[in-house]
Amino acid sequence: MHHARPSYRRPGRAIGAAAGLFSAALVAVGCDAPYPEALHPEQAIPADPPAFLFAEEAAIFVGHQGVFFIDARPGRVYRKGHVPGAVQLDWTTFSERGAFRPTGRLDPDVAHIAEGLGELGLSSDDWAIVVGDPLQLWGEEGRIAWVLEFLGHAKVSVVDGGWTAWEAAAAPVQKGRVKRPAATYEARVRPSVRASMKDVRAWVDEGRTWNRVIVDSRTLDEYADLPGAPSYGAPRGGHIPGAVNLPWRDLLDEDGTVLSAERLEPILIGRGVRPDAEIITYCTGGVRSAHTWYVLESLGYPAVRNYSGSWWEWSLDRRNPTRPGSGMLPPPAPPWPPEPVEPSAP
Repeated sequence: MHHARPSYRRPGRAIGAAAGLFSAALVAVGCDAPYPEALHPEQAIPADPPAFLFAEEAAIFVGHQGVFFIDARPGRVYRKGHVPGAVQLDWTTFSERGAFRPTGRLDPDVAHIAEGLGELGLSSDDWAIVVGDPLQLWGEEGRIAWVLEFLGHAKVSVVDGGWTAWEAAAAPVQKGRVKRPAATYEARVRPSVRASMKDVRAWVDEGRTWNRVIVDSRTLDEYADLPGAPSYGAPRGGHIPGAVNLPWRDLLDEDGTVLSAERLEPILIGRGVRPDAEIITYCTGGVRSAHTWYVLESLGYPAVRNYSGSWWEWSLDRRNPTRPGSGMLPPPAPPWPPEPVEPSAP
């Protein structure tokens, strides 16, 4: 899983050559779309796939056995065109059931989530490749990838740049809804990637330290509670006291692809988001923050958690403090990178 990697692996061409890949683009029209034949059945599935894939790279595995494409975009957009064989999955599908207000909290019934994924046709042994639209939407692909990582899914990747990148690559497109046969999904929960409101409140009560950082992935307007800032149904404005603001799109290039590790480092370290710190990300409903979590996970950050309840949950509880305004800087910290330790004398 990605958390074991020491550094960010930018998607490359090592998985396979794409020559002749798009010579016969797949297009199917109708309410129900057939599952496509594998374009390159001889191409082996990588044992340790990268966190992010080029669209051209992901397209090699269209129709491949053991590969499961997930489209994180809304159904109305998905039906107009999607990766051949991709199954549409809304991020809210596995959120808490029966809530009377908007909530990003994950359904506490893990068995129910696993059953639902199995009904979609996803096996826990499949390589899940998630496609979103980071330019037009909210990072839903990161939320679904985070849920899968929480469930202990061994092979998860996201198409870098999402649907925009897929179209720009002239990769094959299919229309209509895809249904795949049910499969067995076995969850192996990783509790270390999820934070609760209680966890966040403990950090707030203990005060800010350089090695425990709460990251607000919303826009500066939302964070600072500026006039006209959208609330998205939250009862209060502002941010969690002590949180630093790092809008999730600040980690993306103009085309929606994730910035290189070299470009990310000064942005992250400048906000106090260091690999040697514990990190909790949040936003409004745990979607944008899940995307930020996934980027940090891909960089090899060893202790990052996503607070899925996020601002919807935090602001609803009047016992939780909030703070307006901007300009929150990280507290003083040791130099980065850490100074080398001198070897002890024999």
